[in-house]
Amino acid sequence: MRALACPHREYTQHVTPTPLTREERALELAALNRVRRRVAAIGFLAIIGHGVIALPIVAHHLVDDGRTSDAVILLVLTVFVTTVAIVVSRLILGRKPMTFAWALVPVAVPLVAALWIWG
Repeated sequence: MRALACPHREYTQHVTPTPLTREERALELAALNRVRRRVAAIGFLAIIGHGVIALPIVAHHLVDDGRTSDAVILLVLTVFVTTVAIVVSRLILGRKPMTFAWALVPVAVPLVAALWIWG
């Protein structure tokens, strides 16, 4: 009995890549570092984003229980948690910690939540 020939095994010569120059290696390492930073920032935002979303939801439930002052405290805490999330993620990415446009986001999140709760 004769074995069937596999087409992908016909040519199996090992090819070694040409070595990179110093400049090419520096560019590759910079690109790899950029990807590492982006993955770390996405992972961090995925974890802390749960808190940013959960605080207004808990505040909504507190308002339903008649604990409005506690709900307001949680919305103020949302500003703090959102600010920390933005600053740390921008530091991970190697950017300036806060710019004017990003400074509006921590204020906008609880305002939208307040409109959802009391609107």
